[in-house]
Amino acid sequence: MADDIADIAEKRERLVEANRENNFESGLKRLLKDLYPDNAHFIYELLQNAEDARAQEVRFILHEDRIEFEHDGERLFSINDVDAITSIGFSNKRHDATNIGKFGVGFKAVFAYTETPEVESGQFHFQIHDMVVPRPDRSSRSKSGDKQTRFVLPFNNPKKPKDRARSEIETLLRSLDATTLLFLTHIRKIEYLLPDSSLGYIERIGLGKSRFEIRVQQLNEIV
Repeated sequence: MADDIADIAEKRERLVEANRENNFESGLKRLLKDLYPDNAHFIYELLQNAEDARAQEVRFILHEDRIEFEHDGERLFSINDVDAITSIGFSNKRHDATNIGKFGVGFKAVFAYTETPEVESGQFHFQIHDMVVPRPDRSSRSKSGDKQTRFVLPFNNPKKPKDRARSEIETLLRSLDATTLLFLTHIRKIEYLLPDSSLGYIERIGLGKSRFEIRVQQLNEIV
């Protein structure tokens, strides 16, 4: 296992170079598109990541040019997770039910919208380039602080115009409903803030004795 991000980046850069020399890069992108044909599928991958990290509250913040996702999961990224999220098909989740490692292939769905996803969790703050190369970001930490995990996905994929990216993601966020929480054990609240500052949420409220209710503020009209 790699010791630090620089070690991982060096290995991944060799992989990128080899893929380009063998014309594998475009084929890999087509394969990922076939695996995740649904628009904005990555939203569910991010929710699953937060669930694996035992988050209770998650939040999507949609802007005109990017989407941000943050959660309060108790498990922050380790170097193994940096390795896993920048791998293809690698998973270290088999031996740890709370591990983020299953992200290996699933997270690649974000590349339909962005070319440089950013991850900020614990001691790690990095961008991913060429789908597999992590590059440290030396800028100061966001307001989320050391106790949260945060993803930033700028809409800079040239094949997906910003307005189309925003519209597709907004449509999916608006479609989230009570059933979304039924398949999540730890997450009790999902919030989403849209570019017009409107706020939607789904929240599970415990009533005692294994009883609960789900409250939903769903924004149904598409702007």
